[in-house]
Amino acid sequence: MARLRHFLIRYRYKGQSRSFAQKDSRMSATDAWYYASLHCGADRLYGITLNQQSPQAMRIQALQCGVSEVGFHELPS
Repeated sequence: MARLRHFLIRYRYKGQSRSFAQKDSRMSATDAWYYASLHCGADRLYGITLNQQSPQAMRIQALQCGVSEVGFHELPS
């Protein structure tokens, strides 16, 4: 089993800055957009898996829900 790492995800939701820590074995830009969308409550993405969507489609849906400027970095362990 892959070791869980901690990531800090920062994003804007309807203009307001937000951030949170997320545990995962890996993180990509698409993962960060997905987690940010779920964190803010963008219910249009609930039940959608990353395998069902292309990264571009995920980002477009998130932008339509008010999520923008998503970024992440790994936190020290």
